[in-house]
Order: sequence, then structure tokens, then C-alpha cells
Amino acid sequence: MVRSLDATDARRASPAVVRTVRPSLLRRLRARLYRHLRGTRVSCTGTAHQLIFHDALLDRCTITVSGRHNRVEIAPGARLWDARIRLTGENLVCRIGAHCRIRGVNLVVEDQGTALTIGDGTTMTQPVLVANEGRALHIGSDCMIAYGTDVRNSDGHSLLSTIDGERLNPAADVVIGDHVWLGINSQILKGVHIGDGAVVAARSLVLRDVAAHTLVGGTPARLLREHITWDRRRC
Repeated sequence: MVRSLDATDARRASPAVVRTVRPSLLRRLRARLYRHLRGTRVSCTGTAHQLIFHDALLDRCTITVSGRHNRVEIAPGARLWDARIRLTGENLVCRIGAHCRIRGVNLVVEDQGTALTIGDGTTMTQPVLVANEGRALHIGSDCMIAYGTDVRNSDGHSLLSTIDGERLNPAADVVIGDHVWLGINSQILKGVHIGDGAVVAARSLVLRDVAAHTLVGGTPARLLREHITWDRRRC
């Protein structure tokens, strides 16, 4: 539900503080057993990787890490179903925040020094998130990422000048603020920054920055309404 924003709404719309307490040894052991019984598979090749799952519950997930000095962290209280996480390269980071609820995600982190981070309390259903070329892809806390959303910080291949061979489409950071709602099958391309509390309508293609507390939509996305907030409840 989207509605106009007043001062009271602005305070209410701010993401709740998620208190994260280090899970006990028993909780971590129970989560490890759960991952095993529920068919989660972890494969690592290369050297000096860090995989930190705390007490996260991973159901039928596949995590593949190759290269050197890569880090995957899934914070306490998170739960993932049918997730595919792949890191290929060196000094890569993939972090999923506390108490996230994520289904069917495809996370890809590649090259050198690239980071993909997801804030606390964010929910997702079958998105594709791709980060590479040493740049960042950050999604804030308390976001709602709908089915089929595609977020990338790179075009994935090079576009070159025929005159001097210059790369014309370098990767650029994607930063999505807190309490952002990305609608079904929306697409967010490289270099886009989306402000807190914004909403991207279904099937939109976002090529430019989106201001906080605005509704955008279309292909390419354009401003539809200002001074809005949203709520997970239907009424």
C-alpha cells in the first residue's frame, strides 16, 4: 500500500532497529544441523575464504565460492530458501543482514574487491542481484524486493570506442536506501541510487537516481508522485 507522507508517517516508515545478539553455541549447532538436513550445499575452492552463518537457517541453498580471500556472512536470525550464492574472484564480500527473509534469490559476486550487501530485515522473492568489476551493490534495511527484480552494477560486457578502444560503460555502484519497495519484474541498472522510502512500480526500468519518498514507474522510469511512504500491510 502506498500513501502520502506526513511527519508522523515519516517517523513510522523509518526502519525499526534490529537488535542483533550473538547466537548461543546451541543455536549455532542447531542451525548447522538444519542446513545439513535441509539439503544446503556449500562448495569452496581456492584459499583463505571466510564463511560465517551464525544461526541462519538455510533451506535447500547452494553456496559456491572460488578464488582467494572471499567472505560470505549471513547474520543472525536470517532465513533463506532455495538461494543460490556464487562468489568468483578475489577479496569479494557478500553479506546478508540479520532477520532477512529471502526466497529463491540468485546472488552473483565476481572479479576483485566487489561487495554485495543486504541490510537487516529485508525481504526478497526470486530476484537476481549481480555485482562485479570491483564496485558495490548495496540494498538497505527493511526493503521489500518483489518477484523477478533484477539489480546489476554493471552491463556485464564491455562497450568500446572504435576510435581509441576506450571503455564506454564502466561499472558503477548501485545503492538502494532503507525501506525501499521494488515492484515485480523491476530492473535497476548500474550507477542508480534510490533514496529511503521510495517505491519503484512493477516492470519499471530505472536508469537514473530516485529521490527519497517518491513513486516512480515506467520504461524508463519517471516520477509519478512525491511525498509518499508505504507499508507491508494491505490496509
